[in-house]
Amino acid sequence: MVAFIIIAYKPKMEAFRRLLLRLKDHTVIIVDNGSTLTLDDVGRATLLSQTRNLGYAAAANIGIHHASGLGVKWFVILNQDISFTKLSIHNLLKACKTLSPCIAGPFGAGLDASRRTTLLPSERVDYLTGSCLAIHEKVVSKIGYFFEPYFLYYEDADFCIRAKLAGFPLTKIAMEEAEHEESASLGKGSRLHQYYLARNHLLFVKRLAPTPVKLYEFFRMPKTISEHIMRHEKGALAGIRDYALRRFGAYTGRGV
Repeated sequence: MVAFIIIAYKPKMEAFRRLLLRLKDHTVIIVDNGSTLTLDDVGRATLLSQTRNLGYAAAANIGIHHASGLGVKWFVILNQDISFTKLSIHNLLKACKTLSPCIAGPFGAGLDASRRTTLLPSERVDYLTGSCLAIHEKVVSKIGYFFEPYFLYYEDADFCIRAKLAGFPLTKIAMEEAEHEESASLGKGSRLHQYYLARNHLLFVKRLAPTPVKLYEFFRMPKTISEHIMRHEKGALAGIRDYALRRFGAYTGRGV
């Protein structure tokens, strides 16, 4: 059994309804961060309303936990603004029927070798982006859930790297018709975008980077800060500060 888990936060309703229409014949669970949707908005889908925005990782975990109680074998996590055709859905479901336990998806991404920053797009697939991520239940059983302190960005890379370390492959699925604009939710280059990327990159390095990368990033920090100052990236500077102060989760309004 496959369940589609859509993470929603104040979605653009026209595009959101198109997505639901594409999935109308399948099991759909919507985790509504901020409780802005109603039952009339989601039709036959299951609506799990959250009183505040919990972020991608926590919302995905809520959806996975709910789907597990239904006996689901594949959890397909979707961003609210992804678009695809019926053929794309067919290809994804066909892959889920034939693949051994793994993580699969259409959007591959890379990691910089020296710093472990994310690279999009990338010929090399170091992880699969969370905009469309099919996860077998055995992966979750072995490595656990998404790491929630990220709130937004790097949680997909973290999850995929942990899965690879546990012996599960990453499988890129051909879904040419699938489209998603990365960073659309915050706006690429916005202060919040800078904030989460800078803070969570350091958290990702601490958790999962090889020791040489950790050392390199530590000794590079004065240069990193200088680069952000020269580019007037106040959001990134606030992210570095909050990492040093161990402030994780949602941004709380200090300095961005």
